[in-house]
Amino acid sequence: MINQTQQCTKKTPETIKTIQFSLATLSIHFYFVSYALSIVNIPSALAMQPDWIVGIVVGVHGLAGMISRPLIGVWVDSGKRETWVKIGGVATTIAFIGYGLSLDPWLMIPFRITHGIAMGAFTTGLLAIVASHIPEKQRGLGIGTYQGGNAIAQLYTPPIAVLIALNSSYEISFLLGACAAGLALFTGIFVLDKDPPILSKQNKTPWKKREWISKTALLPALVFVMMTTTVGATGAFLPLFSLERELGNPGLFYTVWGFTLLISRFSSGFMGDRYGRTKVILPALSSGALAFFILASAESQITMLLAGAIAGFALGSVQVSIMSIIIDNTPASSRGSAMATYTLAWDIGAVFGGILLGFIVNATSYSFGFYLVGILPILGIVLYVFSVQRSQLKIDRDKSRD
Repeated sequence: MINQTQQCTKKTPETIKTIQFSLATLSIHFYFVSYALSIVNIPSALAMQPDWIVGIVVGVHGLAGMISRPLIGVWVDSGKRETWVKIGGVATTIAFIGYGLSLDPWLMIPFRITHGIAMGAFTTGLLAIVASHIPEKQRGLGIGTYQGGNAIAQLYTPPIAVLIALNSSYEISFLLGACAAGLALFTGIFVLDKDPPILSKQNKTPWKKREWISKTALLPALVFVMMTTTVGATGAFLPLFSLERELGNPGLFYTVWGFTLLISRFSSGFMGDRYGRTKVILPALSSGALAFFILASAESQITMLLAGAIAGFALGSVQVSIMSIIIDNTPASSRGSAMATYTLAWDIGAVFGGILLGFIVNATSYSFGFYLVGILPILGIVLYVFSVQRSQLKIDRDKSRD
């Protein structure tokens, strides 16, 4: 036992400035280039369809991930995590090729399901591996830097995606998404797990007794759902809302959103390491509510972009803080399950923000839908204060003493 502990200590990196960590950040960047192409162009490609159909096509991606994610978490903790990165990368590439074959919404659905499951495998596997490359004292900074890889993708991909669709075709845009997913796979396969699960034939836990939903991640992930639902809502309905109100290129919203997302991921990680996660997450949730109240009332492009700037800041800060809290509280051997539970928040947000909100928007308006999701970050504050804050403040105090 002592030898194993010593080995794990030797494996712990002193800094995030390593080739492996850089490759992981590059991999997640390419993966979210492909994802950004899909969240902008899939709703736009279905602009002639009823809102409820758009909501289903957008939201079924999250529904597939939501159903499969707990199983993926168990798989990731049951063997080589690198394998699931490869499976997810290959399946995502296939899904984008499928999007390019037909813009019929019912034919796109099987590929959306494939994409949702594949995204769970890729992001969960890579997140669990990345956690082993981040030293404890730089946890927030490391997570913020890693997540900055996907924020940079959000910075430039959406407006380019719109331009490609307008000047070429949606099919070409989706094929470029397949290329980006392939690059994510190529760079991701070189990232090795420094802290793999220790398994033996004698101590394997029966499947039915394994941790399908992480206890350490559940409550923080529920707080994060309040923000991911806002992302699901914008992904499904912002392009159509922009057309309705003549707010201009919706891709610019994601550019501004991605810029502040990038800044907040770097700054909030560092601030959380230094001053504690709670002092970052509560103002960020408040900002998330403000952003969607502004968006719901937008009558000009400037107002839309202001909402995007605040929303990006809020999401980045909450995301980095929540992920740091989960890793703070989870042993290395269970991080696959913890990361699966954390990323499950994205899938639940896609379902609530896409499918369920689609029916509400169809019966009311886009504006009412955005007002409605603006209430969710306020609920996130209440949930955090009464379920997460006390234990996290103790961890923050202990770190400040060190």
